[in-house]
Amino acid sequence: MPELTPAEQMLYSTVKLVTKGGGEVRGTGTGFFVNFAVRGQSMVPAIVTNRHVIEVGDEVTALCHLANENKPSGKFAQCTMPTTGQDVFRHPDDSVDLCAIPIGQIMQQAMASKTPLFCVYLGLDLIPSDEDWEYFDAIEEVTMIGCPNGISDEANNLPIVRRGITATSLGKRYNGKSEFMVDMACFPGSSGSPVFLHDRAGYLDRRTNSYMMGAGRVRLVGVLYAGPQITSRGQIILAQPSEFSVATMMHLGVVIRSSELLALDAEIRGRVLEPPAQSAGLVA
Repeated sequence: MPELTPAEQMLYSTVKLVTKGGGEVRGTGTGFFVNFAVRGQSMVPAIVTNRHVIEVGDEVTALCHLANENKPSGKFAQCTMPTTGQDVFRHPDDSVDLCAIPIGQIMQQAMASKTPLFCVYLGLDLIPSDEDWEYFDAIEEVTMIGCPNGISDEANNLPIVRRGITATSLGKRYNGKSEFMVDMACFPGSSGSPVFLHDRAGYLDRRTNSYMMGAGRVRLVGVLYAGPQITSRGQIILAQPSEFSVATMMHLGVVIRSSELLALDAEIRGRVLEPPAQSAGLVA
């Protein structure tokens, strides 16, 4: 199998999530793999998604790819993770609908049983810098990877790709929050989907005001969490996509800026890398 292209890496970084409570399915969503608290060869591998995706149950399952010499083998394994108590890292700001589910133990168990998992982890270096946000154009093409209404390519265990444009400027904080809007159909199950800038043929470099012909660009700009919808009475509401009490989709989505993953990373570092008050050693 040839080396994965950036587009293929985006697909393999994303996974469908099924939330269960009391053994029954409560809903579906989307997550993606990120390595947090990276320090040398040490890191905390996790699946990032929205809090509201997992809070309807007590466990979440993901169908993960098995590896064959560091490549996807075409075989899969179901992984189950608890979502209660200390088993999940939540964003330190309760108003930011983000969380990370650690999967280090699952990865170790898979290695020990000689069935290693194949996961493409998105690096935090894909997050735009503060200066980058200022130089994005007012309208940018965006790509979202996820599982709308729980739909995926089940035979190949791959998510669905959607493309659209930014509905509000990436350089402006939508309604004063660390968010922006996209012009894209966002359905239940898309919650937790990563949103990328993926320019293969070129892009406008506003620093030099020149078009970078043939230059590729991949940036993780956000995580979808909600979308405005219109009720049968014409009232506009902002509902998390897991709700069905609406009549019409407005083909808009609200996206959390990927910069908020850095705050989540800091939270994880504080819990994993910093020693507790009564101990002089690192937490294992």
